[in-house]
Amino acid sequence: MQIENQVQPAVCRLNGISKSFGDIQALCDVTFEVRKGEFLAIVGENGAGKSTAMGVLFGLLEPDAGHITFAGERRKLKSARDAIDAGFGMVHQHFKLYPDLTVLENVLVGYEGANGFGLVPFQERRKAVASLIREFEFTLDLDRKISDMPVDARQQVEIVKMLFRGASVVILDEPTAVLTPQECVTLYAMLKRLCAQGKSVVLITHKLGEVMDHSERVLVMRHGALVAERKTSQTDQGELAELMVGRQIETVEKISRIQPQVVASLQGVSVQSGSDKPRLDGVSIELRAGEIFGVAGVTGNGQKELVNAVMGLEKNSAGQIIFQGRDIGGLTVAERRQIGIGYMAEDRMTIGLAARGTIAENLIAGREGPSPKGAVREGHSGFSSYGFLHWRQIRDHAQRLVKNYDIRTPSAMQRVGNLSGGNQQKVVVARELSAAPKLLVVENPCWGVDVGAISFIHRQILQLAETGAAILLISNDLEELFELSDRVGVMFEGRMNRVFDRSELDAFAVGATMSGDEEQRP
Repeated sequence: MQIENQVQPAVCRLNGISKSFGDIQALCDVTFEVRKGEFLAIVGENGAGKSTAMGVLFGLLEPDAGHITFAGERRKLKSARDAIDAGFGMVHQHFKLYPDLTVLENVLVGYEGANGFGLVPFQERRKAVASLIREFEFTLDLDRKISDMPVDARQQVEIVKMLFRGASVVILDEPTAVLTPQECVTLYAMLKRLCAQGKSVVLITHKLGEVMDHSERVLVMRHGALVAERKTSQTDQGELAELMVGRQIETVEKISRIQPQVVASLQGVSVQSGSDKPRLDGVSIELRAGEIFGVAGVTGNGQKELVNAVMGLEKNSAGQIIFQGRDIGGLTVAERRQIGIGYMAEDRMTIGLAARGTIAENLIAGREGPSPKGAVREGHSGFSSYGFLHWRQIRDHAQRLVKNYDIRTPSAMQRVGNLSGGNQQKVVVARELSAAPKLLVVENPCWGVDVGAISFIHRQILQLAETGAAILLISNDLEELFELSDRVGVMFEGRMNRVFDRSELDAFAVGATMSGDEEQRP
């Protein structure tokens, strides 16, 4: 007779692990174990130490103190190869695959198993890999190049690669960040099959809903330390979020106040790339005052081109972009920003911010000159005159925004590059929202920020919409889109495949539309 909730033996254990990078204490006396056949989740804010702990476990980092034991035996991992040989496999958030090689070649690379004459028994290896693919009901073509494959298939290749190498502990870092809901269901079903076979799964994720739905035990890390351990059945998302940030998280309430006037519209807009099929293909949408229009889609289906067209980063090859009754197709990025279009770029450190500039400098970027003719945005005047910057006004402005937007910094004159990811994003939010835009284009506003900053940023976006601004929100996170949006349009192969009203939002219906199959259901 099987005893319920029986604790399985530890496959491996981290004992008192500490790791520093210069003056930064990334891990501090961390101890935990991974048990045979369990589904373990590890959560925490950015910089909490999750990835560092996994780097130590996977042989990528050498700890300053502490040690690792495997089945009770102490062992030192000097490289990822040592970890793989010890039975560990890791699927990184950014896949480690060779795009110009085939599925079979990617699985075998480094583990070809050549004989004494240097010959690789390809047919034998091919049969072994094909058997794994059949066992887990994957649909992979062994001879297809990685560059020709969709994201979910590439992830399957990473998993097959681990299993081929004999992994008994599978580590996954944010595995569903780029998957549709249907693909997530398939992934988690496969991971649970691995656990049923006695393998262990370690999940690193920000998605607490997935933690609650799939894991058996969850570890919470904060500031490099392990602060809590819970059976998943004995906790909830609220408690986990509070443990992650060390304080209670305020809930965000969506209030729709859509007004009749159209702030901006796209009318049959296309973006052409040479002689290829348009990357943005005849998209038409209207954005009304007070409306948050969300855009969903698997990465690479035209979302980036949509943003670029609206902001003037790429010229539309067909159609019109109308803002407050005016065709803005001929305006530059700077001119569009001056007339009231704000932009929160996905890549905050390349496009959104100047890392070597101070917070104060970044908070007036694009607004440092005198108010341009015809500008409707606030805050353009007062920072300069006759070619000279007024530093007192700039510092006063920065200190006010640092306070109002809860930017954690000892000084507004600190370099932006020295801030945490969440505080860097708050600088972007503060600059764009303080200018009172009439249209705000937002790309993945909470990418790489912690749960506390997510709540704050969402509140700011909702409050801007309540003032009558129109917001175009592009996000890879369906939960975020569903929470904030009044309507959600789904991009597929450059087209706006379907638009869902808020009352119609359903994860599987949206996910099916993202994959081009509206009839698909779980």
